[in-house]
Amino acid sequence: MAENVKIYIACHQPSPVPQHPFLFPIQVGSVLTQERFSGMLMDNTGENISEKNRSYCELTALYWAWKNDTADWQGLFHYRRYLDFRRLYVEDAKVRPYWIADRPTEIVLQKAGYEPPEELLEQLRPYEAVVPLPEEMGRTAAEQYACAPHHHARDFHLVEELLRRGDPRDRQAAETYFQSTRLYFGTLFLMRRSLLERYCAWLFPLLEQYDREKEVSGYSPQALRVDGYLAERLLGVFLTRLQREKAAIAYVPRIHFAGLDGRRAYWKKKTELLLLPPGSTRRSTVRRILRKNNSSGQRSILL
Repeated sequence: MAENVKIYIACHQPSPVPQHPFLFPIQVGSVLTQERFSGMLMDNTGENISEKNRSYCELTALYWAWKNDTADWQGLFHYRRYLDFRRLYVEDAKVRPYWIADRPTEIVLQKAGYEPPEELLEQLRPYEAVVPLPEEMGRTAAEQYACAPHHHARDFHLVEELLRRGDPRDRQAAETYFQSTRLYFGTLFLMRRSLLERYCAWLFPLLEQYDREKEVSGYSPQALRVDGYLAERLLGVFLTRLQREKAAIAYVPRIHFAGLDGRRAYWKKKTELLLLPPGSTRRSTVRRILRKNNSSGQRSILL
C-alpha cells in the first residue's frame, strides 16, 4: 500500500491553496472567530489548542495534525511559504535558501517538483524528514532573535534556561544551534509520522512550561505571538539533535509568495533577492549598516 502524505497549509485568512493530493489547507484560530474559510479544515475540531492561536500561530495546526491524523508523512507549511521539492540536498549545500514567487498555483507546484505526486513520494523514501536549507545570517540565533521585530530577548533566555534544565542532549544541541549563524526559518517541514510524534511530544510540553513561567504583560499583539517565534528557533535545536543522531534528513529551498501582498511587494522582494542574495557579503554589510543607523526603534525586514 502506498504511503500517504498530508501537508497542512496554515491559514489565518482566506488564502489560495492549489489543488494537490498532498496539500490540506487548515484554518487556524477557528475557535476565535465566527468566520469560516471555504474548503478548509478547522483547527478547533477533535483534540485541539485552537484558542492558543494568537500566541501559538501556525502551531495550532501542527497540534491538530498530531492529535487528529495519522498519515505516514505529515508536514506544516504556511499560506505564504512552501518548500521546493525539485531536488533534495545535504545540509551544507551551496544553494540559495529561498526564491520568490507571486502566489501559490498549480504551475508553481509543477516547477517545485510536486508533480507527479508518486515521483515526489519516491524521492522521500530514504528520508525521515525534509526541512528548509539553513540560511547564513552573519549573526547567531541568539543575536538574531534579540533584534528581530516584536521579539523580546527575555523570552529566548527563558527557553534557554528550560533547555538547560532538561535532557543534556537537548541542552548541547541548543548551545550549538543558538551560537550558529546558519539558521532555519519558517517552521516548515515534512516528517515521517513517527518523527513528527517525537517532535511534537518534545515541543509542546516545552512551550507549556514556558507559558507557565513567561512574563508578557505590556506586549503588543504582534509580540504576543511569542510561542510561534520561539518554536521557529526550537525547530533548529531539534534538527541539530537529529543531525548528531545521524538521522536521514533532506534539505530544500523555501518558496516565498510575495505577490499575496500585491505587485509592489512582489517586485520589491524580487529586486532585494537579486541585489542582496541570502548569505552574501553584500547582504551582511547592508544589515550591519541598517542596524547601526537605525536608532528610531523601527527595525528593517533585513535584520
